[in-house]
Amino acid sequence: MGITKRLNWQNIFIFLFLIIFPFGQIIRIGILQPLDVVVGLAAVYSIIKKLEVPEFFKHLRPFLFIAGISWIFSIFFFHQITVLYGLLYLLRLVAYFYFGVYVWNFVKKKTGNKKLLLDSLLSLSLISALFGWIQFFTFPDIKPFFVWGWDMHLFRIVGTFLDPTFLGLVIVFGLILSIYRCIDNWGLKNILFTLFLLISLAFTYSRASYLAFSAGILSIIYFQKKFKKLILLIIGLGLVAFILPTSRNRSIELFRTFSTFAKIENYQSTLKIFSKSPVFGVGYNNMCMAYQKYVGFQDFSSHACSGSDSSLLFVLATTGIVGLMIFIFSIWKVIEFLPRNRNFLILGASFLALIVHSLFSNSMFYPWIMGWIMILLAEV
Repeated sequence: MGITKRLNWQNIFIFLFLIIFPFGQIIRIGILQPLDVVVGLAAVYSIIKKLEVPEFFKHLRPFLFIAGISWIFSIFFFHQITVLYGLLYLLRLVAYFYFGVYVWNFVKKKTGNKKLLLDSLLSLSLISALFGWIQFFTFPDIKPFFVWGWDMHLFRIVGTFLDPTFLGLVIVFGLILSIYRCIDNWGLKNILFTLFLLISLAFTYSRASYLAFSAGILSIIYFQKKFKKLILLIIGLGLVAFILPTSRNRSIELFRTFSTFAKIENYQSTLKIFSKSPVFGVGYNNMCMAYQKYVGFQDFSSHACSGSDSSLLFVLATTGIVGLMIFIFSIWKVIEFLPRNRNFLILGASFLALIVHSLFSNSMFYPWIMGWIMILLAEV
């Protein structure tokens, strides 16, 4: 990887991010996530060195501001020292936004850095999928991880993320990059990469990721006018999904309903939390405390405790109506500002996939996804 040729403080954190990324959750130590540490150091470096701030970051600042205001408001709302738990999530959000500043300053130094990072992101998706297959054949049942707060998955590719939904989205992002390479050159290597990722996506059995992939492909079809070849990928994924073995396992049935009902219940709980503080929310990110107070007991060790099964509902509950309006406005201003080039189309397809995916999972604020999107944003 070319980035290793000359390591310095202005690229070492990107290098470490790329190295750590595919190991997902398996190198987590308690609440300490190495990926967060690397991104945090990059953010601190950006602030101390007063790196030049790109225009897109200026449009994201209002949401950081309202997220901070909502957390300060929550101190008086909950009157508990445990709101410091939410502060950690707020600092993570700030760090990933500043990581975009760090990457942007690296990208602008040399034109070749853009291609280097895009190639690296595709490699991350391929490696993540490969780790998923290793897990699938060596450890297909991750029920033992339930005691550490993870969901019980059987005969699904979950990889190092221990979650098929998030691994599925990483694969979808890789597919978008791979498909754009195919558009440039339908070479054997690019086709094999695409097929490998497509089959890997199918074996996650993640319907949210299937829909996200379809949304991304439709975006590419619309802008690239490559209907015939690309629509076959959606049809191919659909056919594979229908013929996948289910082994009478409810968790991998394509038309399973228990998870749908669980998500509806989660949406209702999130809206109940929102109703308690509709203007500024319960504070970014005090979801665990809010669950304890308004919904019922929720173990802080559970990985579902600090989120919602919808990113927009998560923003609504934690930062209120004001926060959601600013969040949507900030994204709109960023999109309006960005130049309409090829990297914008890659970002657009990826972000559309993310929007669809985030309707069923809090993927917009998942560390690996935030880092990925910030890199794409810095590339435009």
